[in-house]
Amino acid sequence: MAKRYHKPHRTAMEAATKALEKAEREQCMIIYAAAALALRRHWKRGRRAILSIFNETGEIWQDCVSSPDKSMLAMCEQETGIEVQCGDGKSWHDISYLNGTLAGRQMTFAQWTYMRQQQIKWVAPQIVACMLLALHRKYGFGFDRCAKFYSQIDAVRAEYNMDPERLVEACRQELRINIYDVVTKPGTSRTDKDVEIYI
Repeated sequence: MAKRYHKPHRTAMEAATKALEKAEREQCMIIYAAAALALRRHWKRGRRAILSIFNETGEIWQDCVSSPDKSMLAMCEQETGIEVQCGDGKSWHDISYLNGTLAGRQMTFAQWTYMRQQQIKWVAPQIVACMLLALHRKYGFGFDRCAKFYSQIDAVRAEYNMDPERLVEACRQELRINIYDVVTKPGTSRTDKDVEIYI
């Protein structure tokens, strides 16, 4: 039987999930556009190659969110040697919902809501991790090239002040790629089905 939640709890859970999904969509736009510009400017990749990398990135994301035992951040570090961070000094190693050890855990409503709120700041690092994995698997990028590309993404994001509209427009003008058409949100977080929430 499906769990039933009190309306205030259900409303808060829905709001937290919507906020996470909004962050996923926005960060996906920013990072994909910045990555496309970096790939064109610094690696001379063409439109077809960039779209192929986008597809590979999306497949890796979907593979990871399909299982509670998989962590895109863990796989990225294991395969490329790069630990992608979120800038607050914390490591994914110490956070259960990022290191593949979440399945079967029991959470209170307050813990679940807090986790959702904290996940927002890790959306961008997880997308970057998937893209580094795509470059590693598709083009053999190792530590040095992944690290260089990682810094180039950050530089492009800073150049456009993290503004998704400016990044998308630059991508359209320089590459004839419409990010709105080729990028969808990375996926739905796996935590709803992999933890037990109790009131």
